[in-house]
Amino acid sequence: MKNQVYFQKREGYRSLSVVSGISSAIKEVSLVYYEPNLVMPMHTHSVGQFSTMLMGQSIERNLKVEFDTHHGLVEFKPIAYQHSNMIGPSGAIFLSINIDSEHEDFMSEYGRLEWIVSDTKLASQRWRNLLTTLLSDRAAQTVDLEERVLSLLDTSLSTKHAIKIAPQWLKLAEQAVIETQMSVTDIAQSVGVHRVHLCRVFQNHFGLSVSQFRHRAMLQKSLVGMITNKLNISSASADSGFADQSHFTRTMKQQFGITPLKMRNLFAPRIA
Repeated sequence: MKNQVYFQKREGYRSLSVVSGISSAIKEVSLVYYEPNLVMPMHTHSVGQFSTMLMGQSIERNLKVEFDTHHGLVEFKPIAYQHSNMIGPSGAIFLSINIDSEHEDFMSEYGRLEWIVSDTKLASQRWRNLLTTLLSDRAAQTVDLEERVLSLLDTSLSTKHAIKIAPQWLKLAEQAVIETQMSVTDIAQSVGVHRVHLCRVFQNHFGLSVSQFRHRAMLQKSLVGMITNKLNISSASADSGFADQSHFTRTMKQQFGITPLKMRNLFAPRIA
């Protein structure tokens, strides 16, 4: 039985999803685009969910802590986990896996999972492979989603990650990287730390170098332009700071493996 691929648009977000055709525990895998400044008040899910943020900004609050859901983390939210989310001014894109985590097949293998935050380093390539599968029409319909997901989870669950609260200077540096074209040296001076210290702490906290983070921020801004603001590709490219459309296309392909046109058509199929 083939997997089902479908697009969904609701207030504040859009998603491209693959629903498993054979697995009773693995429900669906989704690439979700959240619009800028979206606020989701305290809520719960009826399924367990593994997710990792590919780009953008998001703050999550649960009953115990508030933290930045930044690149490099995998979070498992169990059924009935209470949390709220606030999406940043450039929106966010998540790759998520919905699981019936109380299904007997899943429980027999993993037991009852509590809220977990893990590191993506060990499973980064498997998450990337899952993204590639989702964005490939043929692969999304025919791949053994259960096998792909369980292999990924085995690795993702092996490294628990402590929540790190960014110091105020790092938050200011993050905003400067996103909102300006300031050099690393100038940003370091503006927040009062040494350039080497900024680079080291930035990489450790966000899992990306300053330049990698800036390129992803530019790409995220371009997606807002194309999807939310309905700009054409050349305008979205220019507005987000790319030197030219070729640079924009190369960056999109490096991150998602598809062209800007295909990405726009996936999430905004009615835009001419």
